Amino acid sequence: MTATRVSDATGRITVRRRYGRRRRWLIAAIALGVLVVLGGLFWLLLGSDVFGVRTVTVQGNRIVAKDDVRRLAEVPADTPLARVDLNAVATRVSGLPAVANVTVARAWPNTIAIRITERAPMFAIETTGGYWIVDDSGVVFQSAAQPPTGLMVASVPGGDPRLVRDLASVLRAVPAPVRSRVDRVTAQTADSIILELGNGTTIIWGSAEQSALKAQVLVKLMESKHRIYDVSAPSSPVTR
Repeated sequence: MTATRVSDATGRITVRRRYGRRRRWLIAAIALGVLVVLGGLFWLLLGSDVFGVRTVTVQGNRIVAKDDVRRLAEVPADTPLARVDLNAVATRVSGLPAVANVTVARAWPNTIAIRITERAPMFAIETTGGYWIVDDSGVVFQSAAQPPTGLMVASVPGGDPRLVRDLASVLRAVPAPVRSRVDRVTAQTADSIILELGNGTTIIWGSAEQSALKAQVLVKLMESKHRIYDVSAPSSPVTR
């Protein structure tokens, strides 16, 4: 008859328990270390000035002064970069009349980068004190003693804002080859817009309504040479 040996497992169980306790302590220590590191990073990013604003850069400006952009941006020095509200900065800078678009970004470790796109001039409005420069949306964004070279000049009684927008709408619709030849635009009322070309040709446009159709009609009419093209009623155009 074979004898059965029964081994004492108490030692092994004790070792396993010790190992389990050490493993739990190790996991707890690692978790605590991770929390400490994350807390330190959180403080560095949001609570200290280590990554604070030192510089505000401005790019894309030609008309607007960089100092004016920085002033309007209102980014306090040493503010933690992560806490700067980029959308709020962009909104403030877009308040400058000459700014069409603006983007704001963080450039680590210590810079806020502002890039602006300025409005492009489409025409100038003659006033008693000089000229207003207007973009293709009808926004007056600059004043000047003289209009930029080659820019068409418009005459608008009293600088009527609605009429200025109408002129911009008309000029956007005018085919580029024709628009490049326009020297002067006059509009006594919203229904009496007239374009004068450099060669003495006159285009009677009328109102800004149906400008797309008027542009199509004008292209056909200008295939034959005339001095006056009247597209104010595009269904019944007149040439003289």
